[in-house]
Formats: sequence, C-alpha cells, structure tokens
Amino acid sequence: MNKTQRLSKAAGVVLALGGLILLLLWMQGVLGGGKIGPGEVSLEELEPGQPYRVDVAKRTMFAHREEAVGTVTSKREVIVVPRIMGAVLDLPVRAGDQVVQGQVLVRMDDRDVRSRLEQARSGVVEAESEFSRAASDYERFQRLRREEAVPQQRFEQAEAQHRTASARLKMIREAAREAEINLGYTVIRSPVDGYVVEKNMEVGDMAAPGQPLLVLQEGGTLLLEAAVREGLAGVVNLGDKLPVRIDAVNAEIVGTLAEKVPAADPKSRSFSIKLSLPQQQGLRSGMFGRVYIPTGSATPLTVSREAVRKVGQLDLVWVAEDGRNPQRRYVRVGRVFEDRLEVLSGLNEGERVLVFEGRAGPGSG
Repeated sequence: MNKTQRLSKAAGVVLALGGLILLLLWMQGVLGGGKIGPGEVSLEELEPGQPYRVDVAKRTMFAHREEAVGTVTSKREVIVVPRIMGAVLDLPVRAGDQVVQGQVLVRMDDRDVRSRLEQARSGVVEAESEFSRAASDYERFQRLRREEAVPQQRFEQAEAQHRTASARLKMIREAAREAEINLGYTVIRSPVDGYVVEKNMEVGDMAAPGQPLLVLQEGGTLLLEAAVREGLAGVVNLGDKLPVRIDAVNAEIVGTLAEKVPAADPKSRSFSIKLSLPQQQGLRSGMFGRVYIPTGSATPLTVSREAVRKVGQLDLVWVAEDGRNPQRRYVRVGRVFEDRLEVLSGLNEGERVLVFEGRAGPGSG
C-alpha cells in the first residue's frame, strides 16, 4: 500500500468518527435547538382547546360482588303427550303462541275409538240381557233347591252361569268406560296459562303414547336459574334480594332467592340457585342473565375511569398542582368499581387529576 492510499484511508476514518460525534451531540441536545427538558409540559401545548374537568383521587366504599351466569326459565314446563295412538287431525297452535287453560291444543282422529265405544256399548246391552236371564234362573233354582225340587248339580250349574254372566257384564262395562275415556283423550287441552315454546308434530303425523307433541311454559312468574361456586354456599340464603342483569332487555332488576340446592355438583364444584323475577317488559324464558352476589366491601383509592389513559402497556394520568403546569404521571391500576378505577400506586389520596372530555381511559365502555 503506497503513501497516498494510507492517507486516504486515514481521512475516511476521521470523517466517520467526526460524523458519529456530531450525531451523538445532536441527540444530546448540544446541537439543533437543545435537549427537551424532562418534567413539565404546558397543558396548552398538549391539549389545545380541549375542555377538561378536575377529579380528586379519593377512597370510596364499594361493595364486593361476584357474578354468576344463568338462564331465565319458567316456573313450570309442561310436555304435552298423547295417551293413545292416532293421527293428528288439527293442531291450531304454533311455537310462540299464548294459550289459556282449557284451550284446545290438539285434535286426533277418533274414528277407531268411536267404533270401539259403539261395540262396547252394544256388548253391554247384550251382556245385561244375559245377566238378567242368568239372575232370574239363579233365583228360581234357589227356591227350587230349598224345596229340594231340583238336584244339587242343576242348582250349581245355574249358580255358575250367574257368576259368569255377572263377570262378563262387568268386563264389558269396563271396556265401554275405557273407550269413553279414550274418546276424551282424542282432544287435548292446555292444562296451564302460558306459551307454546316447542312444536314437534304437524297435522297428519301419527302420534303415539309418550311421544311429545308440544312443550308449554307456564306464564306468570319467571325464574333465573344460575350455578354458583361452592365457596358462596353460605353467603346466599332463601329470601335474599339480589341484583340481576338481563342484557336482552337492557334491564337490571332485583330477584328473590326462591330455591337453593344444598348439595354441590362434584364435577363443576357449584350449586344451583333459582331467583324469582318480577314482571319485566319483554322478559322471556331462555334469556341469558347474570346475578350479582355480594361478598363484602372495600375502600380502594380511585379516580374517574376517564382520567386514566392507556399508552402502550402503560397507564398515565395528568396531575394538576397549584401554581404549576399539569404533570404527566404513570400509575398502576387495578379493579373497576362502577365508573371509577382503582389506583394501586402512583397517586396519593387528595391529588387532583384532569379528565379530558371526549377521551376515555381503560376500563371505560
């Protein structure tokens, strides 16, 4: 390597080092307008023209409560099933229809039942005639036997015919009564006031005993059935008033604990409770609900939820101090209590924070 090349290489190294030094000086604020000072920045520079209000960090008593989810159910569910086999001739209700007690729900084909009833009634007439003759003969042979005018064997035959006719008459009368009852089963009426929640058959389908036709839910009082963890078994008792939230109707109502299963489910480690719900417009069986169970109280240090802002993974507030510009301060937050947020560190009780309108902190919404 000649002298010229060595000088050129040395000059390149010097220029690179000089550029690096200038870059470091600029980053430190020595060049280019100076370093941005830490600490205070005026509110006007950060929030030009944005309105705000002042909130105070304070300790407030809040009730601890635990949420349990459940489903709104009717107090009573009725499964309508036929007692005889037959074709469905008329089914005038649909799922969702309101029904009243005694209203006709299903009419079934009754021709076979009526035919059997007529045969049974004819058989009753015939059996009554036979029984009348047998009874008359029996009474006559009783008198003759007392007078010893007939042999014992003939008297016993008359007695046996009387018993047979009596038994046959009884059997045919039972068959007639059964046919009459079955005829009544061809028309099914609603046993309750309520709603049709399920329809399993249509006109023309063949119904069989034990096969569900309709499912009804009794109207009136509704229940919220929820599963509660076993640790709360001693917290809730019959008659307790508990807040219930039903999102579908956007309402929070108060339910009364009506049933409590004393044994816990070993699989879920929970036990079942049922709360009686007051009348609420639009409330229907099957809706999702939440019940809130109080478990104690706490007095955390809190600020308005809207005062806390999320910056990446950090939470910050603007703290107002007398005679000084607002200061930005990082805080560590905890639980949400209604419209306020717990502050675990970074603020002291009584300090004032700014709440900018139109800006929401974490936990809001």
